[in-house]
Amino acid sequence: MMEFWAGTWSDFGAIIGIAVSSIGLGWAIWEARGARTASIAAQEAATQTRDQITRHLQVVDLQRAIVLIQRIKNLHDNSRWEESRELYQQLREMLSDVIVRSPENQVGVREKLATARTILREMEDSVRRRVSSSTPIVPERERTRLNQRLNGIQSDLEELASTVGFGDSQGEAK
Repeated sequence: MMEFWAGTWSDFGAIIGIAVSSIGLGWAIWEARGARTASIAAQEAATQTRDQITRHLQVVDLQRAIVLIQRIKNLHDNSRWEESRELYQQLREMLSDVIVRSPENQVGVREKLATARTILREMEDSVRRRVSSSTPIVPERERTRLNQRLNGIQSDLEELASTVGFGDSQGEAK
């Protein structure tokens, strides 16, 4: 009879061991799922924070570009063409930085900034040709045209800054 109980207890112990192991395995799987959910939530929060920082930096850069445009217009008004040429280059570089930092889904932002860069390049070349010519005086008509083009770019940048900074949750330009 002792042999019966000895074999039965070991079988009973094995069954209890399997049950405890199964419960432990189930608990570990449950905890792993919770950790996975927490990891996904942390990753989403990090992505949202990164996107918010990117949008903030874009707005800051766009606002700096707007101020730079105003400085260029003031230099035009005071016939300080050489100084304005230097600022054209800074402005184009600034817009390039904004383009590089723009998320892939901001196609409209990227296109407007690329167009603005192209226009600024043409304007800078025009000022350079005029200043290096035999008649470095820029006629009022041309000065007005340059400032009107700058006003257009400035308006676009102001619109982009408001759209990117305070638009929908993805920060896409409309």
